[in-house]
Amino acid sequence: MMMVTRATSLLIPVLMLLAVFSSPYAQQTSFIPVTDAVLQDPEPADWLRWRRGSEGSGYSPLDQINPENVGELRLAWSWAMAGGLQQPEPIVYQGVMYLPHTNGVVQALEARTGDLIWEYRRDLPEGMGNFLTRNLALYEDKVFLTTEDAYMVALDARTGRVVWEMEVGDADDRLRYTSGPIAAEGRVFAGLSCGTSTSRSCFLSAHDADTGEELWRRESVAGPGDPAEHNATWGGVPYEQRRKASFWMTGSYDADLDLLYWTTASASPYPELHKGSGDGALLYTNSILALNASSGAIEWFFQMQPRDNFDMDHQDNAILADVEIDGTLRKVIYLLGKPGILWALDREDGEYLWHQQLVAFQNLYEQIDPSTGAITMNESLIPREIGEAPLVCPGMRGGKLFQTNAYNPVTNALYNPVSNACSIFEVVPLDEVISGVEYDQIQHMQGTEGQVGRLTAVSATNGEILWTHDQRAALGSVLTTGGRLVFAGDLHRSFRAFDATTGDVLWETPLSAPVTGYPMSYAVDGKQYVAVGVGGNSTGVSHLATLYPELRAPNGSNVLMVFALGD
Repeated sequence: MMMVTRATSLLIPVLMLLAVFSSPYAQQTSFIPVTDAVLQDPEPADWLRWRRGSEGSGYSPLDQINPENVGELRLAWSWAMAGGLQQPEPIVYQGVMYLPHTNGVVQALEARTGDLIWEYRRDLPEGMGNFLTRNLALYEDKVFLTTEDAYMVALDARTGRVVWEMEVGDADDRLRYTSGPIAAEGRVFAGLSCGTSTSRSCFLSAHDADTGEELWRRESVAGPGDPAEHNATWGGVPYEQRRKASFWMTGSYDADLDLLYWTTASASPYPELHKGSGDGALLYTNSILALNASSGAIEWFFQMQPRDNFDMDHQDNAILADVEIDGTLRKVIYLLGKPGILWALDREDGEYLWHQQLVAFQNLYEQIDPSTGAITMNESLIPREIGEAPLVCPGMRGGKLFQTNAYNPVTNALYNPVSNACSIFEVVPLDEVISGVEYDQIQHMQGTEGQVGRLTAVSATNGEILWTHDQRAALGSVLTTGGRLVFAGDLHRSFRAFDATTGDVLWETPLSAPVTGYPMSYAVDGKQYVAVGVGGNSTGVSHLATLYPELRAPNGSNVLMVFALGD
């Protein structure tokens, strides 16, 4: 791809200019570049990557806030954000917060006070500006942003000025970025998302951190250059018609193995009777790909959902941890997708270790082999004709959607939010709905007594369920800390702290809107903060909320809310 220049700006209101030029950070010359060594071993006070570190754990080692004092948490500051879809996770480094908004907006804020340092606003094409941006990457002296119009942008971390920008995909063909990048070893990695109507599959690409030059790309479906048996899993579907399989979420990176781990989503249209794929597994959709970070080659993969007819995306934050299993220290990767199944695999070679069902009920699979992880599909559920409308559990918004789980090395446990909900999937002609299904009918899952939200603590060693918290409203993403706490908000508007060992609710507070952002924690001058974004009618919020209509919560009102212990 050639480098392009597009109109961008540091448009800061006049009243903000004094803040920009008087900020000690804006004038400082002592910015310490974020090296690979810093990323691999971040200071406890910092939150440097998506889900904090390259392992994607959602764990902060900070322990100033703990079960004894968490009840004293108070709102420290808040910051209004751009309107539209919103699922932000900030980065914090050396007391500065880098905050992604929708509409291609990035702001640098004083992390102690919320005061504005600088702002970048992207000049998006007409008709765009309501797509979410989940995260940024910070590397050397640059902040990296991926955009709705399929660009990758490098900003000077000190000033917000554009260093370079690169057109990566064709926005006119419904290619978009919803997940942000990660950076390592002089490279920036990001995966594109595709609309249902796109004419091609999505891809993950690597770029030179200094120039934006594309180094390699890897498509999310099997194609030329892949083994014949992998191409055969598409049945009679020509390569040119293998569509979608988005990279909805951001990946993880193992520096020792030089491997990237990225999950893929579903193919389109969803029913196989429309795709013409027969009983093919559709590689590499709904899979975890272990990619050589230097070349993009697939070193191994594991498909969590073969033969997907129901949009069961495995959009997931891959969690990496070194855990003793059966007396041996293993390099493990943990994965949780829409079906609500937690998978544990060896991240060196993809060997299946164990799985655990976290939703109350599922009918997608007849069984999962406990020795191999081999999946036997529920053939009776698969539609054979247009007009069939099976009840699928979990449903399109059930299981796990955008929410992320977290791993705490102190407790050796994973904390997993899922939604207990089912959907009716009606197969319709493609000239009516390009995805081939309508799935607006959502139902409570059997055996849940109307409790939609579930937070489950699971042993990272063997998948044993340690405790479960059920509640009426669906849950958002999870943060866990060295203070043996678990923070999770819900899609009503409550934000809670749980005891990581027992599951007891130790603190809760109502917020201004549904909790849709990714909670994180950082420290400035020895003081620990917990931050979370709220608001936005993000995907799944209003849909799941129909199951608990008595819990009314406003949409919109996008705000970053930051908490700390009272003085």
